[in-house]
Amino acid sequence: MPTRSKRFRPLRRTRIALRRAILRLDQNPPAWTRNLTPWSASLITHLILIILIAILAFLNPVANQDDGDPGFQARMADQLTDDLTTLDTLDQSGDPFTRLDDPTPSLPIDPTAIDPEVVNVPELASRFGPELKQSPLEWVVERPDRLMLGQAPMATQLGSQAQIAPFSGRSASMKAALLRREGGTAESEEAVERGLQWLLRHQGPAGNWSLNCAPHCTEGPCPGNDQMISDTAATGLALLPMLGAGHSHVEPGRYQTSIDRGLTWLKGAQQPSGELFLGGGGNARMYSHAIATMALCEAYGVSRDEDLLEPARQAVQFIILAQNQQDGGWRYQPGDAGDTSVFGWQMLALRSASLAGIKIPDHVVTGCRRYLDGAAADPVGATYSYMPGRKPSLVMTAEALLCRQYLGWRRTTPALRSGAAQVFQDLMTSGDRNIYFWYYATQMLHNLGGKPWEHWNTRIREGLIANQIQGAGCDRGSWDPNSPQPDRWGRSAGRHYTTCLSILTLEVYYRYLPLYQERDLRPLSPPPPSDTAD
Repeated sequence: MPTRSKRFRPLRRTRIALRRAILRLDQNPPAWTRNLTPWSASLITHLILIILIAILAFLNPVANQDDGDPGFQARMADQLTDDLTTLDTLDQSGDPFTRLDDPTPSLPIDPTAIDPEVVNVPELASRFGPELKQSPLEWVVERPDRLMLGQAPMATQLGSQAQIAPFSGRSASMKAALLRREGGTAESEEAVERGLQWLLRHQGPAGNWSLNCAPHCTEGPCPGNDQMISDTAATGLALLPMLGAGHSHVEPGRYQTSIDRGLTWLKGAQQPSGELFLGGGGNARMYSHAIATMALCEAYGVSRDEDLLEPARQAVQFIILAQNQQDGGWRYQPGDAGDTSVFGWQMLALRSASLAGIKIPDHVVTGCRRYLDGAAADPVGATYSYMPGRKPSLVMTAEALLCRQYLGWRRTTPALRSGAAQVFQDLMTSGDRNIYFWYYATQMLHNLGGKPWEHWNTRIREGLIANQIQGAGCDRGSWDPNSPQPDRWGRSAGRHYTTCLSILTLEVYYRYLPLYQERDLRPLSPPPPSDTAD
């Protein structure tokens, strides 16, 4: 267990009260300042703030000491100099990028006051409860060494414990705080919004999407592709970034109808076995099912819509029954001996289910660990291969290490740090374009944090923003799978695939709470023995 500082509770409460006073004073200066000239009002207000900050620093002499506690600590990302919460200039704010000096307060906590015509990211207040009435920067997380499956994640809030919703990082208030803290920018969120708009323009009349986006284009002419077919995968891939950005089919917003139509199509496509794959390339079957399962589980987790619970459970059960009982993996067809690529998507689906409250049996998780042990390409499990017994692959290493994180490996686990260092070095030196690799590696490095994450984040964030299609054509907001250089898998999977994974990569800051300092973390089942966890 990590050692925690023993702090005098009155001082702690005083610091929290001062933080709140600073936030309120910064956002709502006293009325008497309105009678002053702008420069004098600003000077007096900021002098008061400086005095309060100095008092806070005096009361917190251990603030700069690293005691090993990975609690949620607020800090401003270097690239954001303005405090932002909404993308649009609106009379009613609420998107993650409205300036806090706007005279109109951010989106009201009361969900009935939401105007869907002007609000981009609705506050999921009815889902996430009264804790969102306070600034997320005021929360202090008391994280146990391990949080087990089925136990509610807890956060210490002003000295009392309160449960925090698993997907609360996507809410407007929390999203803004995480963007600042984790390395997002106004430009990265603008790129996300442009990408979502591209998806909106390419949804089919039945509510589905296709990997070949041309047939569903509402503007045209639209560059498409015809190499791969899986409407199940395409629909799941489109829904995930919409849900990841904080949208829902039960909350007013500009993507509400689109999400609802997509989910309705998925439910209609589901077979009695729970399978969601409708047909296409044979190798796409389990990939497609896992991606669509993630979408159903996350939509249920955000909305608590009971109409989604049973379809999500059935989809998860199909994954459970498809697991290979010998090696614990998954591949193209149910029961196949596993490969790490297909395995990773099933693991992500199982984690989304777990976060949504759907129980994952212990024997399934045990099998997942067994597969990763077999796919390890070295004795300690720092690197991994595409299939057990083959040579190591850094792409598979990134995917497998992310799965290890979700199964309970600590940030300090030597094998995790060694493998992550190799992934980081390759990412920073390779000129190859591979959004599949970037998607997994970005999540894994974001969970670890530190300087490697900061360096990689700057590179991937700015690179994706720069390569997004601009202009007035129908392809605006998408990512070209063949330019400025061919993507490793985008050449066959197409523009839709490349665009969805690019958006998801840019949502890494808030889509899930930071793994080692989050409120929604719990390994899928009890951790492995200590001799293998560290």
